Amino acid sequence: MRIFVVKKNTLIRAAVFALLIIGAIVYTQLALSAARPVSSPTPELMPICRVDTREKAVALTIDTAFGDADYTEEILDVLDSESAKATFFVMGLWANQNAKALDAIAKSGNEIASHSMNHTRYPDLTAEEIIADANAAKKLIFDKTGFDTSVIRMPYGAFDDKTIATLKEDGYIPVKWSLDSKDWKGYDAAKIADNVLRSVKSGDIIMFQNNVAATPEALSAVILGLREQGFNIVPLSDLLLDGDAIVDATGTQRYYIE
Repeated sequence: MRIFVVKKNTLIRAAVFALLIIGAIVYTQLALSAARPVSSPTPELMPICRVDTREKAVALTIDTAFGDADYTEEILDVLDSESAKATFFVMGLWANQNAKALDAIAKSGNEIASHSMNHTRYPDLTAEEIIADANAAKKLIFDKTGFDTSVIRMPYGAFDDKTIATLKEDGYIPVKWSLDSKDWKGYDAAKIADNVLRSVKSGDIIMFQNNVAATPEALSAVILGLREQGFNIVPLSDLLLDGDAIVDATGTQRYYIE
């Protein structure tokens, strides 16, 4: 029987050579993988939360909300005194209970959009129930104010793929927000204004509520602060893009660029 003696240096050289071969194989596979087209997963369907705009502009939006308190008249006074326009997201149930305030919005020159009929979470409804609710709100708003709007903000801002797909298929434009003033948390006017002014950026859709006592004062400070920062305050319809705009996975409405 023959006995083979392998020197230590020979073993080391063989191991190094083997590692080099393995490394070359791994590198080749990675290079081929990188060169191969990769299919991105379909992004979650999103409402419009903000707009990619070259103009330094933002939109103020006011949700009509439940509760005994209502400061719509005071909000309208602020907007009028500051020569600013906002978009009111009107809920059908609120509209039926606040005819005077709704009429004041309609006559103020501000914009009206839909905030649903019954303020029920759309992800909890069937597609048929979503459209029935949205259509009821749309009809009520048109009958009472003359605004024929396809823009809708989902109750609680809640949505899923079914919600967005269903609304879009029926011609609606689902809109959420990018900047919440958080007035609903019961902050004072200074805190509400600071929440907005320290975070605002171009294309933001800013949300307030109409049933918070501090909102009118905060709104006045926000309008002043926005203008001091050089922002143009426009109705939502003027901020939204026309034509072949898309809504990306972040909820930003923008024009598609290859």
